[in-house]
Amino acid sequence: MPLNHPLAIGIARSLSCCLLAGASLASAQTQSPQTRTPQTGNQGFTVGPAKDAAEGATAAGRITATSQVNSPDRTVGPQQDGSIVVSDNQTLTPAGKIVELGAPVRAKAIALNPNRATHTGAVLLMGSPQPIIVFDTLTGKVLQRFTPTEAGATPKGLSTGSFTGVTYSSDGRKLLFSQDNNFVVVTNVNPKTGLLTHEQRVSLPEPPADGRPYHNAKSINPGGIGFSEDNKRAYVALNVVNTLGVIDLTASPAKLIGQIPVGNVPNSVLVHGKYAYVSNEGGRPATSEDFTNYSDGTPIVVDRKDAFTITGTVSVVDLTAGKEVKTIPVGLHPAGMVISGSNLYVANAYSDSLSIIDLHTNTVTRTIKLSVPIAGGVFGSGPNGVAVTDDGKAYVTLGQANALAVVNLQGRDANPVIGYIPTAYFPTSITYDKAHKQLVVADDKGLGSRGITSNKGGVIGYNTHADMGVVNLIAEPNASELAKFSKQVFENNHWDLTMNIEVGSQYIDPHAAPVAVPKHIGEPSLIKHVFLIIKENRTYDQMLGDVPWGNGAPALAIFGSAVPNQHALVQRFPLLDNVYAPSRQSADGHPWIGMSGSFYSNDILSPDWIRSYPGGGAEDPLTYTPKGFLWTAAEAKGLTAKLYGEWSSGTTIAKKSDGSAYTWSDFYNTALCREGKAPASNCIVPDDAVKVSSAIPSAAKIMDPHYPPFNLTIPDQYRVDYWIKDFERMDAANQVPNLTILWLPDDHTAGTKEGLPYPINYQADNDLALGRMVEAISHSKVWAQSAIFVEEDDSQAGADHVDGHRQPVYVISPYTVTPQAPGQGKAIHTTYTAENINRTIENILGMQPLTQFDLVASPMFDAFQNTPDLTPYDHVAAVMPLDQGPGLPTGKTTATAYTPMQKAWLKATAEVMKGKYEKADSVDPNFLNHVTWYATTGWNRPYPGEDKVMMPGPFVKAAKKYVDDDDD
Repeated sequence: MPLNHPLAIGIARSLSCCLLAGASLASAQTQSPQTRTPQTGNQGFTVGPAKDAAEGATAAGRITATSQVNSPDRTVGPQQDGSIVVSDNQTLTPAGKIVELGAPVRAKAIALNPNRATHTGAVLLMGSPQPIIVFDTLTGKVLQRFTPTEAGATPKGLSTGSFTGVTYSSDGRKLLFSQDNNFVVVTNVNPKTGLLTHEQRVSLPEPPADGRPYHNAKSINPGGIGFSEDNKRAYVALNVVNTLGVIDLTASPAKLIGQIPVGNVPNSVLVHGKYAYVSNEGGRPATSEDFTNYSDGTPIVVDRKDAFTITGTVSVVDLTAGKEVKTIPVGLHPAGMVISGSNLYVANAYSDSLSIIDLHTNTVTRTIKLSVPIAGGVFGSGPNGVAVTDDGKAYVTLGQANALAVVNLQGRDANPVIGYIPTAYFPTSITYDKAHKQLVVADDKGLGSRGITSNKGGVIGYNTHADMGVVNLIAEPNASELAKFSKQVFENNHWDLTMNIEVGSQYIDPHAAPVAVPKHIGEPSLIKHVFLIIKENRTYDQMLGDVPWGNGAPALAIFGSAVPNQHALVQRFPLLDNVYAPSRQSADGHPWIGMSGSFYSNDILSPDWIRSYPGGGAEDPLTYTPKGFLWTAAEAKGLTAKLYGEWSSGTTIAKKSDGSAYTWSDFYNTALCREGKAPASNCIVPDDAVKVSSAIPSAAKIMDPHYPPFNLTIPDQYRVDYWIKDFERMDAANQVPNLTILWLPDDHTAGTKEGLPYPINYQADNDLALGRMVEAISHSKVWAQSAIFVEEDDSQAGADHVDGHRQPVYVISPYTVTPQAPGQGKAIHTTYTAENINRTIENILGMQPLTQFDLVASPMFDAFQNTPDLTPYDHVAAVMPLDQGPGLPTGKTTATAYTPMQKAWLKATAEVMKGKYEKADSVDPNFLNHVTWYATTGWNRPYPGEDKVMMPGPFVKAAKKYVDDDDD
């Protein structure tokens, strides 16, 4: 819906006289109230933690206008008015009633018991010991936390659910749900209470041993489920092998009796008479003429430049014949579906659209656009579920807008979206409760990741993994309520932030003088070269919590003593203490930075990561969007770009002459040799030992072929030595790219492993490398026209007293603001995220925003000035040995000087980390966070949330269940 749509015009007109005097609605943005399309909150309603009488239910919903009068330095989390700010800087004001499910948990899919006398529904979870929660649809009370058990066995958690797949039989007597450890669970439903009793698990086969590159060779990843009309069979989408599984429910026990080939990456299943309809997110099977990329063993038809999926289909399966009889092209990433009357409605997540299919002809008769309602139709609303009412309305979950789009299906209006309803964080599934005229919504990320940890010493912290998925119970709104809800959704998403969404040639001032950060994209900047440096996994408090002029918790600053360069940088350049990584972990962190969003990772993959673990060094074309990447936006502007390590997907490292692998010490000694600190005989690793490639064509052509991506056996000194040599060559030849994106990953750390540094020494290495990079740029010819942005891909590997997503960010340029006092860089408390960094880069270089997130984000104007200080930066030497660790020259050996606890953790690290040093975040974060904390705090401080230092046994057990390649 563009801003000239009647709904948008009505919002602006009806509210033009109602804006509170002096109210800044820019939230974390730095504009004045006049820069937004006037909006108010939901006057007369309240949202927040007021408890319903029923256990588990929270009265949600309507808030006064003051809820959106946000200060520009608000912090992530609950606000005083009851609203919630989440890590991408959206505001949550969920309508209706909230069913709280606990934490950590992700709410993936919803189903209503057709026996409405029970007033029950079930929500399928992921990341929780209980994959199913049964709740009362009237009161919101949690009635049952159901865990399937093996026959005769002691109850134990067998799975954390799946990305979708929960459904009742038409008589309400059975509930089936998918488990991503290769089962479908068949339960009995009590007809009086709606509670579940376990009947049996249907085992599913593993992916075939056919040599294809499966991400997880143990899981076929069951998804959506549908019952036959007689309830004797069930049909399940087998997501990895691209088939529809057939389950005989009359057999004893129930069993899988066949598989029917469908399209690629099947998601949801609906049965209508003799046919099943299957939405295929990966689209049609590839032909020999297609360009493809692999996604979990399947060649996906993709774009020849940016490798995103370019087809989406619905398979029509004749259940009598047992075969697919038609393929219906729809939008990209078709996900949730619903049948109403003679039509099938399909939500297309990557086309921002709703396809309507006539079931008589099995053809698409209408496609309704659901783009972000800003002029031009901005990408990124993320429709993923749909429900239809008898009076001709469709309610579509917009995962990336935390809202429902309300669509008038009657007539052929070109703009049939008549309003929006606010939900909790990332709605992913919806159904309509006709008996009570309410919408029942599963909100994947719910209330954000606000699970708190604290210990007896008073250390308080949050972590990105403490997700709080919920269910929304929302009464159908009347016209007046819908208008108020719509205004709220505009404000929550900053769609009304006029100055930021003014992107286009019509807004460019042809007489604008060059400034550091132009007001509009396309106006001239004093900066011509941007360097984006991406590090790994640290919270603000871990690194800068000891800086006295920032908002820090010194007790959590476990690495403060090891990072003198990062402390020196915030003494001269700005200290930003309110910047958030929107991501949970690396698999969505790198997409958030590189693509300004991470829809597929959030909706389908996270937190179990069965299909893939995409990120800076792994591929999955299903995660890439049609809008491309930062570097393709630069290319479209005619700019040059270069990648170092980021978005690589194939890395090989040469072996020594004896066939053995180069060690961390080999790379480190080679670095010392390159720097003139060791004899030439130490240079044993050749410059071209590392060979890097990318499956994304646009990335491959600008990828440095030898810069090492993530690999913890390679010190960052080796990386920076390689990069400085290349940079100085380009500087001398006047060939420094306009945009450089570089991965500096070793602050990730590797626990306590023989032959590798301790966590704090990894930090010292990473800090020195960063300091040397800044030094090289500041002493170059391009310094006077440069800006450096340093951020984490995520901040999952530690705790922070404000929010687990708060990250250390550095903005470095001759044009950054002057210090507020000698030795104190200006403290900037403005709320920013990774998307504000992207938007600042876009304004500087004149690049077009990629999604709604960077479009509405404010540039970091308050970090810059237009008078340069060209004084170069000189790095600070490391304050500790970089090669200190078990088995390293300045470390201990396993035979000496270790306490029993240290020895136990050393042994555990070797066991858990085996074979995982080349894959970012491939280890259970809870294990790695504990060993990092203990090794850095002297093995005598309890981890936040615990009252004693723990032995590794329980953590090793949990780590063995952790899916390989999970990036933490």
